[in-house]
Order: sequence, then structure tokens, then C-alpha cells
Amino acid sequence: MQSNTSTLRFSLKLSIGLFVLLTLWLLYLDWQLLVPAWLKYVFLLINAVALFGYWRDKKAAEQQAWRTQESTLLLLGLAGGWPAAFVAQHWLRHKNRKVSFQLLFWLTVLLNTSALYSLWLSGWLLP
Repeated sequence: MQSNTSTLRFSLKLSIGLFVLLTLWLLYLDWQLLVPAWLKYVFLLINAVALFGYWRDKKAAEQQAWRTQESTLLLLGLAGGWPAAFVAQHWLRHKNRKVSFQLLFWLTVLLNTSALYSLWLSGWLLP
């Protein structure tokens, strides 16, 4: 039992560290006006949808109602809603202990941020 607790604590610390680094990177790009203004609004919208999706799935799980598919939650993260998804996972205590989901979730974070960075480097996201 002790090793599971320490593994979860390490996972949480690693997740928080990655979240902070990636969020700081996005904030830096915005602050330096290195991305177009519309991207902020799209980012806010997809994060609001992701937060709502996790909240709705958590409520459905508690009420034993129709659940949101994991693939839908992962696609919301891949589309850019991963910061809100991360917050929802820990705030709602939902999907944050399922290792298979967490591995896929962090893969979507990596894919999303890599795609954004590649688009930015190629000039597609310049203001």
C-alpha cells in the first residue's frame, strides 16, 4: 500500500510540474504577442468545454447514468483543453488514478503542445 501512495504522489508532482511548465510556455507566447489574439479565445472555449465534459462525466458516474466516452475526454485534451482537463481531474478527483487513462492523457498533452509548437515555428500561428 505504501508504494502505491508514493507512486501516486510522484505522479501528481510530475503532472503538476509538467502542467506548470507547459502553461507558463503558453502564457509566455501570449505575453510576447507571438501568437494571434484569436488563439486565446479558442483556447478558452475548448478549455471550458473540457471542464464541462469532465464535470458532466463525474456527475454521471455518481448517478450511474450514461457516461462520456474516455476517447471524447481525451480528444478534448488533444484539441487544446488539456489544462482544464488536468484541473478537473484533480479538482473533481475524476480519472486521475486510472493509469491507462493518464498515460493517454499525457500523450495527448505532448501531441497538442508539439503540434502547436510546430505550427508556430512554421509561421502558421504568427500574429
